[in-house]
Amino acid sequence: MKRDESQNVEYKESWHDKYLAWICGYANAQGGTIYFGIEDGTKKPVGVKNANSLMENIPNKIRDTMGIVADVALLRKNGKDVIRVKVKKSIFPVCYHGEYHYRTGAVKMVLTGSSLTQFLLEKSGLDWDAAPTFSGFKKDEHAFTTLAARYKKECKVKLLDSDFESFGLALPDGRLTNVGALLADDCPLRHSRVFCTRWNGCDMAAGVMDAKDDQEYSGGILSMLQYAEDFVRVNSRRAWHKLARTRVEFVEYPERAVHEALVNAFIHRDYLVTGSEVHVDIFDDRLEITSPGGMPGERSLEDFDIRSMPSIRRNPLLADMCERLKIMERRGSGVKKIFEDYTKNFKNPGARMPKLESFPTYFRTTLPNLIYGYSDEQLANVLHSVTPVVTPVATPVMTPVTPPITPPVMPPVMPLVGKPSETLIDTVQRKVLAALKVGGVMSTSELAEKVGISQPKDMRRRYLRLLLDMGLVEYTIPHKPNSRLQKYRLTEKGCELSASGSGK
Repeated sequence: MKRDESQNVEYKESWHDKYLAWICGYANAQGGTIYFGIEDGTKKPVGVKNANSLMENIPNKIRDTMGIVADVALLRKNGKDVIRVKVKKSIFPVCYHGEYHYRTGAVKMVLTGSSLTQFLLEKSGLDWDAAPTFSGFKKDEHAFTTLAARYKKECKVKLLDSDFESFGLALPDGRLTNVGALLADDCPLRHSRVFCTRWNGCDMAAGVMDAKDDQEYSGGILSMLQYAEDFVRVNSRRAWHKLARTRVEFVEYPERAVHEALVNAFIHRDYLVTGSEVHVDIFDDRLEITSPGGMPGERSLEDFDIRSMPSIRRNPLLADMCERLKIMERRGSGVKKIFEDYTKNFKNPGARMPKLESFPTYFRTTLPNLIYGYSDEQLANVLHSVTPVVTPVATPVMTPVTPPITPPVMPPVMPLVGKPSETLIDTVQRKVLAALKVGGVMSTSELAEKVGISQPKDMRRRYLRLLLDMGLVEYTIPHKPNSRLQKYRLTEKGCELSASGSGK
């Protein structure tokens, strides 16, 4: 026998009734094979005693104790009797003496707690978020004003009572499912919470006094997501460098990256871990967002290219609702957007990149502070100097209790060429100028569609604002900049720049 032991193969020298638990573990996992009469270490056949008796007893014991049927065969290996027991994966949960065994890797475990609940749900073909709440909470006992308002805003129609059953938020008898409970204003699930802390320094300290800000939020997932985003926004700062007619901003944490990381934490967390919550920890040099539950499914984070990781949904109904509410976009794009903000959409002087980590009991996303350790003068060098910033000033932008972290050596900054108005315009903004040159007067949504931006608000915040400040684009209704009828057109300066070829 040359085949080594694996997740699906075992070798035992002799039969003992305790191996019925191994058979149970195989049936609950992916199935497997056990050979009896093979020496474990050398894989040499040693044979079993009373082979004919075992051929009758083993199938009967498997059937009587677990209610399943295994393929038991008698083989001859090097003149020795070897019994092979093949176990198929069971579509139903298999119990042995009141315990649910499960084979994973090269070990067998007894499922308990949230692991057992998740296993039973999966075997029944039901996801946690689609199951009714354990306490039988009723839809009529809770308010859904935040959900209704968001639904009307994004879907342009009113949320009807019939929609609760259609979307899987409630059962026909009025009982809430777990996803329905999560979307209630006063979510009755106690573990639906988020802890937010702004730490004083680059590490967690022992005392409460070492935290600059500390908040705990509970309730509906829509409100908690907003609370967490507001907490990060309040406890973050922006730096900017003034130019002749405008300014260039540097941010600690891109808002979209923060939003996507928080959405992933709330939507894909393991809600079966009842004594836990999402944690948002802001340090001087980074932001950590930690959610209960590791990578869902059988695969690990190392199996994927993180920047193009496919969507693996632990709570599919919750994810579907968040797509309807425009909280998240197409599946699998959240992680990509996080990295896009750090590589394309914002100034990243230290080439610092997000980090994703998956552990057996939790998942963590770390967003580095883009401007930690740099003075305003050093940030200005990113725009005006060919000399890279190597070492930050002695006193960083945000003074930590612990010594500041020396940022990595920056890649050389390309020298500026041409006028400031030309050098500050990125590829998307050049497309905006070209679109306005052809189209004349256009709205935000029209421009976004024209240049390939999925969110009009991103167009306003990231691209049009700078063009307005630079005097290249102007409002058609200047006295009402936030008017829903607002459109944009090129100024005389913008026409000149576009005519010169820089706006193409």
